[in-house]
Amino acid sequence: MISFLHLGDIHLGYKQYKLPERENDFCQAFFDICKKAIEKQVDFVLVAGDLFNYRSISPKSFNEATFVFKTLKEANIPVIAIEGNHDFKEVKSFTNNKGSWFESLAQSRLIYFLHGYAPDSNTEFKRLKLNEKYLNGEYIDLEIKNKTIRIIGSAWQGYNAGASFKDYAIAIQKLNEEKPADFKIFMFHGGHENYLAVNRGGISGADFNQLSNIVDYIALGHIHEHYIIQNKDGKDLIFNPGSTEANSSAEADIKRGGLLVNLFEQNLDLNQKLDFRVELIQDYYQRPFYKLKFNNLRSFENIECLFDEALKQSKELILKTSKECKPIINFVFTGYLPKVWDISLLGEYINNLRQNSKEAGALYCLVKWEVENNSKIYALSEDDLNKDKSLSRENKERILLEDILAAEDSLDEISQKQISNLMLEVKDLIINKQASSAEVLAQIS
Repeated sequence: MISFLHLGDIHLGYKQYKLPERENDFCQAFFDICKKAIEKQVDFVLVAGDLFNYRSISPKSFNEATFVFKTLKEANIPVIAIEGNHDFKEVKSFTNNKGSWFESLAQSRLIYFLHGYAPDSNTEFKRLKLNEKYLNGEYIDLEIKNKTIRIIGSAWQGYNAGASFKDYAIAIQKLNEEKPADFKIFMFHGGHENYLAVNRGGISGADFNQLSNIVDYIALGHIHEHYIIQNKDGKDLIFNPGSTEANSSAEADIKRGGLLVNLFEQNLDLNQKLDFRVELIQDYYQRPFYKLKFNNLRSFENIECLFDEALKQSKELILKTSKECKPIINFVFTGYLPKVWDISLLGEYINNLRQNSKEAGALYCLVKWEVENNSKIYALSEDDLNKDKSLSRENKERILLEDILAAEDSLDEISQKQISNLMLEVKDLIINKQASSAEVLAQIS
């Protein structure tokens, strides 16, 4: 069996929240998942762009990349890499001083750097050769267990990337006809339109489908969430592993990691096309990143109770994590502010929540207060109300009516409750008791 590890969006050097611990986390995640590759004895590793977080990297980031790639090389595992938008080479010339750190890694024989610009009708892809040529080529053929595994790489194409796929399809088909291969991988840094709109640089499914039956596996980077997309024939074709670490609080809940791909034959016929299975690897070092959401503020008596509950939940999460790997906690407060709440000390409550959580063992705390003050808008949406099975229809209606009445500054809380009760009584008279107009007016009077 032939196997490889597909990675993307490693972002070495990202000092998230200006914390040195977070910069170290991105390196540790990269090293740990590559150790998994060594343990599983993969035949090669793909890095589909954004190895670094910045084009102008620090010596520390370069040393981290060098250390990991040397570790893989000592295990006889070649690394094939392309650049992403965070680390791309600014010009085509390989001698220009605005080149790439990928070139330096390739010149040190640590990676095979594929750097293919969008081809045209006259393009002939240049080949890199295992253990001979590491730089200035668009593809490499790996001979593994009597099979030829072809890997074609693309340079970062910018925000009109989909336009290049027609030419890639023609050029790759021409290469395959001249030099057949058993399994063909196309490495590209870009997002499918299901995850990145075309008008923001995403690539349409129609553009990707031009590579159907020309390549077997499209290895993507760029989007930090793991996904797999099928081609027009219903076969898995497009694979994105996601980032190796959470690059923002929004990524706390998404799937991400590395893709372990196993190639195999259904029988021992050496001429049979290779099939494959894909597994998302997530059991490597990652900093715990938790999100605590509070959107039903009406369920708390006052703002102090709300922040007490937030601190309680954060301490419960901290107790579940290792003391050696302190978590990051993101508190998100949304919804609509109860009219009677006093929020004059909101800043103090937020600072205390951060401080107390850090003292309890959190590495860092984010607090987002996105609460609306407009009480004319319902505190609970229709969906929220319907999800709460404990609320009767009458209680749901009462909540909505009280919200509407809360917008009237001339009404105190007692008057708001009295009027909402009256409205419900009138409704009952009309619908359930079929009262006459006179009876309804008498009740209102």
